[in-house]
Amino acid sequence: METLESFRRLFEYDHWANLEALASLSSVADAEKPLRVFGHVLGAAFVWRSRFEQPSTPNTQPWPAMTIEACRAAIEDLHKFWVELVGHLTEERLDQDLVYRTTKGVEFSTPIRDVLTHLLMHSAYHRGQVAAAVREAGGKPALTDYVYYLRQKK
Repeated sequence: METLESFRRLFEYDHWANLEALASLSSVADAEKPLRVFGHVLGAAFVWRSRFEQPSTPNTQPWPAMTIEACRAAIEDLHKFWVELVGHLTEERLDQDLVYRTTKGVEFSTPIRDVLTHLLMHSAYHRGQVAAAVREAGGKPALTDYVYYLRQKK
């Protein structure tokens, strides 16, 4: 079970991995497909952010069309939000439900711990798709495995 300290570390990793994935887009002449998928990584994070800020149906798009510059700004904005959110949570609050509405307006409640875990796993999954799209386009995909991140930190 993830603790607050684990989430702090994982959101630092997520920030690093997003920057690495974004940098890999410059290795291809046509970054349309990998940029579309990477936009989803960020768009979905904004949807979840909006659910923490206001549990009504989010007004953000899970598949936004984004430029590389917009992605860079979004990465920093989201990182700041998640670090602040985790910094204000308690271990007890992690087990409390986040009540929210889906993009279709359906209400759900999910423990915050599980929402944060989903968010991190969702991003990692789609960064893998970004790497595949970069490779397919003839570029050099980013190495964004967690263990690689840990090695880079040393």
